[in-house]
Amino acid sequence: MGGASERSEIRGQLLDGRYRIGHAIGRGGTGIVFEAERLATLERVVVKTLRPAHAGNPDLISRVRREVEVARRVFHPGIVPVIDHGTLYDGSPYLVMKHMRSESLSSYLRRSGPIGPMQVAVIVARLASVLHSVHRHGYVHRDIKPEHILLNRGALGELDLHLLDFGVCAADTAPSDERGRERGRVYGTPSYASPEQASGNPYVDGRADLFGVGVTMFEALTGKLPFKGRDVTAVLKRIIAHDAPSIRLYAPHLDEQLDALVAKLLSRNPARRHPSARAVMRALEPWLGERVRTERMLAATLEVAPETTSIRPTVQHEMVAA
Repeated sequence: MGGASERSEIRGQLLDGRYRIGHAIGRGGTGIVFEAERLATLERVVVKTLRPAHAGNPDLISRVRREVEVARRVFHPGIVPVIDHGTLYDGSPYLVMKHMRSESLSSYLRRSGPIGPMQVAVIVARLASVLHSVHRHGYVHRDIKPEHILLNRGALGELDLHLLDFGVCAADTAPSDERGRERGRVYGTPSYASPEQASGNPYVDGRADLFGVGVTMFEALTGKLPFKGRDVTAVLKRIIAHDAPSIRLYAPHLDEQLDALVAKLLSRNPARRHPSARAVMRALEPWLGERVRTERMLAATLEVAPETTSIRPTVQHEMVAA
Protein backbone atom coordinates (compact mmCIF):
# COMPACT_ATOMS: atom_id res chain seq x y z
CA MET A 1 0.00 0.00 0.00
CA GLY A 2 1.13 3.59 -0.52
CA GLY A 3 0.04 7.18 -0.30
CA ALA A 4 -3.32 7.91 1.30
CA SER A 5 -4.13 4.21 1.72
CA GLU A 6 -1.22 3.52 4.11
CA ARG A 7 -2.40 2.24 7.49
CA SER A 8 -6.02 2.78 6.36
CA GLU A 9 -6.87 -0.61 7.85
CA ILE A 10 -6.63 0.79 11.39
CA ARG A 11 -9.08 3.63 10.76
CA GLY A 12 -12.25 3.08 12.77
CA GLN A 13 -10.61 0.30 14.77
CA LEU A 14 -10.05 0.01 18.51
CA LEU A 15 -6.34 0.14 19.21
CA ASP A 16 -5.46 -2.07 22.20
CA GLY A 17 -9.07 -1.65 23.33
CA ARG A 18 -8.35 1.92 24.45
CA TYR A 19 -8.29 4.20 21.41
CA ARG A 20 -10.76 4.51 18.54
CA ILE A 21 -8.78 5.53 15.45
CA GLY A 22 -10.07 8.26 13.12
CA HIS A 23 -8.62 9.84 9.99
CA ALA A 24 -4.97 10.31 9.13
CA ILE A 25 -4.25 13.99 9.78
CA GLY A 26 -0.51 14.15 9.15
CA ARG A 27 1.97 12.35 6.89
CA GLY A 28 5.74 12.66 6.82
CA GLY A 29 8.65 10.85 5.25
CA THR A 30 8.59 8.07 7.84
CA GLY A 31 5.40 8.50 9.87
CA ILE A 32 1.63 8.81 9.75
CA VAL A 33 -0.43 10.53 12.46
CA PHE A 34 -4.09 9.74 13.15
CA GLU A 35 -6.69 11.52 15.20
CA ALA A 36 -8.23 9.24 17.82
CA GLU A 37 -10.49 9.15 20.85
CA ARG A 38 -9.36 7.86 24.21
CA LEU A 39 -12.32 5.78 25.36
CA ALA A 40 -11.61 6.04 29.09
CA THR A 41 -11.88 9.84 29.09
CA LEU A 42 -13.49 10.62 25.70
CA GLU A 43 -10.65 13.07 25.07
CA ARG A 44 -9.27 13.66 21.62
CA VAL A 45 -5.70 12.43 21.12
CA VAL A 46 -3.33 11.72 18.24
CA VAL A 47 -1.69 8.40 17.45
CA LYS A 48 1.68 8.50 15.72
CA THR A 49 2.78 5.43 13.73
CA LEU A 50 5.56 4.48 11.34
CA ARG A 51 4.74 4.06 7.67
CA PRO A 52 4.52 0.35 6.76
CA ALA A 53 7.68 0.53 4.64
CA HIS A 54 9.63 1.53 7.76
CA ALA A 55 7.90 -0.76 10.26
CA GLY A 56 10.94 -3.01 10.65
CA ASN A 57 13.63 -0.31 10.63
CA PRO A 58 15.44 -0.64 13.99
CA ASP A 59 16.78 2.94 13.95
CA LEU A 60 13.33 4.41 13.32
CA ILE A 61 11.78 2.17 15.97
CA SER A 62 14.47 3.43 18.36
CA ARG A 63 13.58 7.01 17.48
CA VAL A 64 9.90 6.51 18.26
CA ARG A 65 10.90 5.12 21.63
CA ARG A 66 13.18 8.09 22.17
CA GLU A 67 10.21 10.40 21.73
CA VAL A 68 8.61 8.62 24.68
CA GLU A 69 11.85 9.00 26.63
CA VAL A 70 12.08 12.75 25.94
CA ALA A 71 8.48 13.40 26.92
CA ARG A 72 8.91 11.51 30.18
CA ARG A 73 12.33 12.85 31.16
CA VAL A 74 12.08 16.51 30.16
CA PHE A 75 9.67 18.10 32.59
CA HIS A 76 8.59 21.24 30.78
CA PRO A 77 5.08 22.46 29.89
CA GLY A 78 6.30 23.17 26.36
CA ILE A 79 6.84 19.47 25.60
CA VAL A 80 3.78 17.74 24.09
CA PRO A 81 2.79 14.99 26.55
CA VAL A 82 3.02 11.34 25.47
CA ILE A 83 0.00 9.67 27.06
CA ASP A 84 0.67 6.08 26.07
CA HIS A 85 2.63 3.87 23.72
CA GLY A 86 2.42 0.34 22.41
CA THR A 87 2.94 -1.98 19.43
CA LEU A 88 0.88 -2.40 16.27
CA TYR A 89 0.02 -5.74 14.64
CA ASP A 90 3.18 -5.61 12.49
CA GLY A 91 5.45 -5.15 15.50
CA SER A 92 6.10 -1.44 14.92
CA PRO A 93 5.64 1.04 17.77
CA TYR A 94 2.99 3.71 18.14
CA LEU A 95 2.72 6.78 20.37
CA VAL A 96 -0.40 8.37 21.81
CA MET A 97 0.00 12.10 22.35
CA LYS A 98 -2.16 14.91 23.61
CA HIS A 99 -4.09 16.60 20.82
CA MET A 100 -2.81 20.17 20.66
CA ARG A 101 -5.39 22.81 19.87
CA SER A 102 -2.80 25.13 18.41
CA GLU A 103 -1.66 26.98 15.32
CA SER A 104 1.83 26.34 14.04
CA LEU A 105 4.14 29.30 13.62
CA SER A 106 4.45 28.40 9.93
CA SER A 107 0.68 28.70 9.52
CA TYR A 108 0.65 31.98 11.42
CA LEU A 109 3.42 33.46 9.28
CA ARG A 110 1.63 32.44 6.07
CA ARG A 111 -1.37 34.46 7.25
CA SER A 112 0.43 37.42 8.76
CA GLY A 113 3.59 37.81 6.73
CA PRO A 114 6.72 38.98 8.58
CA ILE A 115 6.14 39.94 12.22
CA GLY A 116 7.80 42.52 14.44
CA PRO A 117 10.80 42.18 16.76
CA MET A 118 8.74 42.16 19.96
CA GLN A 119 6.46 39.41 18.64
CA VAL A 120 9.43 37.35 17.50
CA ALA A 121 11.13 37.92 20.86
CA VAL A 122 8.23 36.57 22.94
CA ILE A 123 7.97 33.49 20.73
CA VAL A 124 11.70 32.77 20.78
CA ALA A 125 11.97 33.42 24.52
CA ARG A 126 9.40 30.68 25.16
CA LEU A 127 11.06 28.40 22.63
CA ALA A 128 14.45 28.97 24.28
CA SER A 129 12.94 28.03 27.63
CA VAL A 130 11.86 24.67 26.20
CA LEU A 131 15.24 24.12 24.55
CA HIS A 132 17.07 24.90 27.79
CA SER A 133 15.30 21.96 29.44
CA VAL A 134 15.77 19.71 26.41
CA HIS A 135 19.50 20.39 26.22
CA ARG A 136 19.99 20.11 29.98
CA HIS A 137 18.67 16.54 29.79
CA GLY A 138 21.13 15.61 27.03
CA TYR A 139 18.95 15.90 23.92
CA VAL A 140 19.26 17.93 20.71
CA HIS A 141 16.03 18.37 18.72
CA ARG A 142 17.78 18.75 15.32
CA ASP A 143 14.68 19.98 13.47
CA ILE A 144 13.80 23.43 14.81
CA LYS A 145 11.51 25.19 12.33
CA PRO A 146 8.23 27.15 12.36
CA GLU A 147 6.18 24.03 11.51
CA HIS A 148 7.26 22.42 14.78
CA ILE A 149 6.48 25.45 16.95
CA LEU A 150 2.87 25.36 18.15
CA LEU A 151 1.19 28.51 19.45
CA ASN A 152 -1.94 28.73 21.57
CA ARG A 153 -3.80 30.99 24.01
CA GLY A 154 -3.37 30.26 27.70
CA ALA A 155 -6.17 30.49 30.27
CA LEU A 156 -5.34 34.13 31.01
CA GLY A 157 -4.83 35.11 27.36
CA GLU A 158 -1.07 34.62 27.49
CA LEU A 159 0.92 32.86 24.79
CA ASP A 160 1.41 29.12 25.14
CA LEU A 161 4.11 27.42 23.08
CA HIS A 162 4.91 23.76 22.50
CA LEU A 163 7.82 22.26 20.60
CA LEU A 164 6.69 19.35 18.46
CA ASP A 165 8.32 16.25 16.98
CA PHE A 166 11.44 14.79 18.55
CA GLY A 167 11.58 12.11 15.85
CA VAL A 168 15.14 12.93 14.76
CA CYS A 169 16.53 14.15 18.07
CA ALA A 170 20.04 13.23 19.15
CA ALA A 171 20.73 11.94 22.66
CA ASP A 172 23.85 11.82 24.79
CA THR A 173 22.85 8.27 25.68
CA ALA A 174 22.64 7.07 22.05
CA PRO A 175 24.81 3.97 21.51
CA SER A 176 27.99 4.43 19.49
CA ASP A 177 26.79 2.13 16.70
CA GLU A 178 23.76 4.36 16.19
CA ARG A 179 26.01 7.42 15.92
CA GLY A 180 28.18 5.52 13.48
CA ARG A 181 25.22 4.79 11.21
CA GLU A 182 24.25 8.47 11.36
CA ARG A 183 27.61 9.71 10.08
CA GLY A 184 27.23 11.30 6.66
CA ARG A 185 23.43 11.57 6.95
CA VAL A 186 21.62 14.88 7.26
CA TYR A 187 18.97 14.93 9.99
CA GLY A 188 16.39 17.70 10.07
CA THR A 189 14.90 19.95 7.41
CA PRO A 190 17.68 21.13 5.05
CA SER A 191 16.82 24.85 5.00
CA TYR A 192 16.99 24.99 8.81
CA ALA A 193 19.93 22.64 9.35
CA SER A 194 23.10 23.88 11.02
CA PRO A 195 26.41 23.57 9.12
CA GLU A 196 27.44 20.66 11.35
CA GLN A 197 24.19 18.84 10.53
CA ALA A 198 24.55 19.70 6.85
CA SER A 199 28.02 18.11 6.97
CA GLY A 200 26.59 14.83 8.28
CA ASN A 201 28.22 15.13 11.71
CA PRO A 202 26.27 13.01 14.25
CA TYR A 203 28.03 14.60 17.24
CA VAL A 204 26.09 17.85 17.52
CA ASP A 205 25.11 19.73 20.66
CA GLY A 206 22.46 22.28 21.60
CA ARG A 207 24.11 24.96 19.51
CA ALA A 208 22.84 23.14 16.41
CA ASP A 209 19.31 23.86 17.61
CA LEU A 210 20.24 27.51 18.18
CA PHE A 211 21.18 27.75 14.49
CA GLY A 212 17.63 26.53 13.69
CA VAL A 213 16.31 29.21 16.05
CA GLY A 214 18.30 31.77 14.05
CA VAL A 215 16.83 30.59 10.74
CA THR A 216 13.35 30.71 12.28
CA MET A 217 13.92 34.27 13.52
CA PHE A 218 15.26 35.30 10.11
CA GLU A 219 12.15 33.91 8.40
CA ALA A 220 9.72 35.42 10.92
CA LEU A 221 11.30 38.87 10.67
CA THR A 222 11.85 39.04 6.89
CA GLY A 223 9.53 36.49 5.27
CA LYS A 224 12.61 34.95 3.62
CA LEU A 225 14.91 32.00 4.28
CA PRO A 226 18.61 32.86 4.61
CA PHE A 227 19.81 29.91 2.53
CA LYS A 228 18.42 29.00 -0.87
CA GLY A 229 19.44 26.72 -3.71
CA ARG A 230 18.13 24.96 -6.77
CA ASP A 231 17.92 21.67 -4.84
CA VAL A 232 18.61 20.20 -1.41
CA THR A 233 22.29 19.58 -2.14
CA ALA A 234 22.79 23.19 -3.20
CA VAL A 235 21.09 24.45 -0.03
CA LEU A 236 23.27 22.27 2.20
CA LYS A 237 26.45 23.34 0.40
CA ARG A 238 25.49 26.98 0.84
CA ILE A 239 24.87 26.51 4.57
CA ILE A 240 28.29 24.89 4.96
CA ALA A 241 30.28 27.36 2.86
CA HIS A 242 28.55 30.74 3.13
CA ASP A 243 27.61 33.15 5.88
CA ALA A 244 23.94 34.04 6.21
CA PRO A 245 22.91 37.41 4.78
CA SER A 246 21.92 40.25 7.09
CA ILE A 247 18.24 40.46 8.04
CA ARG A 248 18.50 44.15 7.09
CA LEU A 249 19.06 43.13 3.47
CA TYR A 250 15.36 42.18 3.35
CA ALA A 251 14.04 44.35 6.20
CA PRO A 252 16.11 47.59 6.39
CA HIS A 253 13.91 48.97 9.19
CA LEU A 254 15.22 46.40 11.68
CA ASP A 255 17.87 47.68 14.06
CA GLU A 256 21.54 46.69 14.14
CA GLN A 257 21.31 45.10 17.59
CA LEU A 258 18.69 42.61 16.39
CA ASP A 259 20.70 42.02 13.23
CA ALA A 260 23.73 41.15 15.37
CA LEU A 261 21.71 38.74 17.53
CA VAL A 262 20.41 36.80 14.51
CA ALA A 263 23.85 36.83 12.86
CA LYS A 264 25.38 35.34 16.01
CA LEU A 265 22.81 32.53 16.05
CA LEU A 266 23.62 31.86 12.38
CA SER A 267 27.39 31.70 12.81
CA ARG A 268 28.87 28.81 10.84
CA ASN A 269 31.22 28.06 13.74
CA PRO A 270 29.21 26.75 16.74
CA ALA A 271 31.73 28.36 19.11
CA ARG A 272 30.67 31.79 17.85
CA ARG A 273 26.97 31.23 18.53
CA HIS A 274 25.31 31.86 21.86
CA PRO A 275 26.62 29.20 24.26
CA SER A 276 23.17 28.09 25.42
CA ALA A 277 19.43 28.57 25.04
CA ARG A 278 19.46 30.45 28.35
CA ALA A 279 21.99 32.90 26.86
CA VAL A 280 19.56 33.48 23.98
CA MET A 281 16.83 34.28 26.49
CA ARG A 282 19.09 36.91 28.09
CA ALA A 283 20.00 38.36 24.68
CA LEU A 284 16.30 38.90 23.91
CA GLU A 285 15.69 41.11 26.94
CA PRO A 286 15.81 44.45 25.01
CA TRP A 287 12.68 43.37 23.10
CA LEU A 288 10.78 41.90 26.06
CA GLY A 289 9.95 45.11 27.91
CA GLU A 290 6.23 44.76 27.11
CA ARG A 291 6.17 40.97 27.13
CA VAL A 292 2.75 40.42 28.71
CA ARG A 293 1.02 42.90 26.41
CA THR A 294 2.80 41.56 23.32
CA GLU A 295 1.97 37.93 24.19
CA ARG A 296 -1.71 38.70 24.69
CA MET A 297 -1.97 40.65 21.46
CA LEU A 298 -0.26 37.84 19.55
CA ALA A 299 -2.31 35.09 21.21
CA ALA A 300 -5.56 36.93 20.39
CA THR A 301 -4.81 36.71 16.66
CA LEU A 302 -4.19 32.94 16.54
CA GLU A 303 -6.56 30.68 14.62
CA VAL A 304 -7.17 27.74 16.94
CA ALA A 305 -9.66 24.94 16.30
CA PRO A 306 -12.53 24.66 18.85
CA GLU A 307 -12.43 21.98 21.54
CA THR A 308 -14.09 18.72 20.50
CA THR A 309 -13.96 15.05 21.42
CA SER A 310 -15.29 13.92 18.06
CA ILE A 311 -13.12 11.93 15.67
CA ARG A 312 -15.25 12.80 12.68
CA PRO A 313 -13.31 14.00 9.60
CA THR A 314 -11.54 17.30 10.25
CA VAL A 315 -9.45 19.69 8.23
CA GLN A 316 -5.79 18.69 8.21
CA HIS A 317 -3.62 20.87 10.42
CA GLU A 318 0.15 21.22 10.57
CA MET A 319 0.00 20.97 14.36
CA VAL A 320 0.17 17.17 14.16
CA ALA A 321 2.53 16.75 11.22
CA ALA A 322 4.75 13.67 11.45
